[in-house]
Amino acid sequence: MPVYIYKAITKTGLVVRNRVEAPSRQAVIRGLKNSNILPISIEQAAYHSKKQVNKQRKNITNIEEIMKDISTTRLGNKKTTLTNKEKINLYFAKTERITQRDLVVFTQNFYLLKKANFNNIHALNTIIQGTENLSFKGILEDILARS
Repeated sequence: MPVYIYKAITKTGLVVRNRVEAPSRQAVIRGLKNSNILPISIEQAAYHSKKQVNKQRKNITNIEEIMKDISTTRLGNKKTTLTNKEKINLYFAKTERITQRDLVVFTQNFYLLKKANFNNIHALNTIIQGTENLSFKGILEDILARS
C-alpha cells in the first residue's frame, strides 16, 4: 500500500505533518476530514522496493569512544556515573539544534524570574527544569555549574 505524507491544519490552528499508509490519495483526504483536520497538501512518498528495505543499516561500531566524548554536569544529584542509556541519549541530544524559539522562551523566562527578584542560580535552575531541548538544557547546566 502506498505511503502518503500530508500537511494539515487542526481546528485549533495547529499545523500537523505526518505519514500515513492508504490505498489512495482520496482515502487520505477522507480520513483527515473525518478526523476534523483540513488537509493542506498530500504527497505520495517514494516507493521503496524490498531490496532497499533490507539494506544494511549504519551501526555505531565504537560505542565506548562515543561515551568518552560525552561531558555533562549532574546537578543536585549524588549519582556521578551515567547509565549507558543516559550516555547514548545525551550523545544524540548533542545533535538537536537550539532553535530561535528556545532562545526567546529562555530570555522571556529569565527576564520574568529576575524581575521577580530570583537570583541567577535559582532562575537558571527553574528554567532548566522546564527546558525540553536536551542540547540547550545541557548548555544551561554547564553555565550553572560554572557560576
